[in-house]
Amino acid sequence: MLIHQYDAETGQYISSRLADPDPLNVDRWLVPAFSTVDELPARTPLSWPFYLDGAWKLLPDYRGRILYRQETGAPAEILVAGTTPAEHGLTETARPSDDYTFRDGAWVIDPAIVAQRVRAAAMAEFDVRMAHARAMNAGRADAYSAGLLSREEAYYFRAWSTYQLDLVRAIQREGFPDAVSWPDEPASFEVASAPAMAEFDARMAKAATFTDGKAEAYAAHTLAAEAYYNYQAWSAYAEQCKRVLDRETFPNAVVWPDEPPAYTPPASPIPIEPSEPQTEPAPETPADPA
Repeated sequence: MLIHQYDAETGQYISSRLADPDPLNVDRWLVPAFSTVDELPARTPLSWPFYLDGAWKLLPDYRGRILYRQETGAPAEILVAGTTPAEHGLTETARPSDDYTFRDGAWVIDPAIVAQRVRAAAMAEFDVRMAHARAMNAGRADAYSAGLLSREEAYYFRAWSTYQLDLVRAIQREGFPDAVSWPDEPASFEVASAPAMAEFDARMAKAATFTDGKAEAYAAHTLAAEAYYNYQAWSAYAEQCKRVLDRETFPNAVVWPDEPPAYTPPASPIPIEPSEPQTEPAPETPADPA
């Protein structure tokens, strides 16, 4: 006869073996405590027999299976039979990614986690860009304030400072971080200044047509009135154009001076017609007294 042993406390099936005959009665078999001759039920891969209330009952058995924690998705396992994964906060399904959370018996994308991840990625990009911009201006603030930087160095200092401000504005705009538009890094000085320098060269070339080769004659005051005026006006204009290159806004927001007005000869004096000389009446001769 086959007997089946179970745990005295939980009723969990332990093992089966042949019963020993009763030495006092050859027609009987010895059935030890916490054993039964009741036939075991056919079990499924995820069940285990338990002897409860005088009968076998199949309870869940997930021993030896890789399970996953519902809170973190970390691998885990159950060491005893008779309980379900849900009772231990576990699930049979692996977490697809860190963007998922376990809700209502399944892994679902958590909008809060996705939003947090998107924001973290955007802020990481912001930090990288800001660190690069600060490195480009490192150690130049005092020199810029003191006017010690060259025209090109001053351009880069202003450009990278503006870039840093644009970065801050980018993360402060509505829609960040889902819709973020990063500013472009500053263009090279050669590229940024090319349009302004072309305009400068054109203006200086035009001024030169009025000034080239006339300096000595101007100093000697031997120029004609119109040439003298043009040399003086266009020389001043050329100096104003040069000062434009040294303004803080160069090469952006360049404001060029107006060209000198054309020479206007002085008005000729209006001739005055001579008038008839006026004679004073002769004084009256007093009459002789009678």
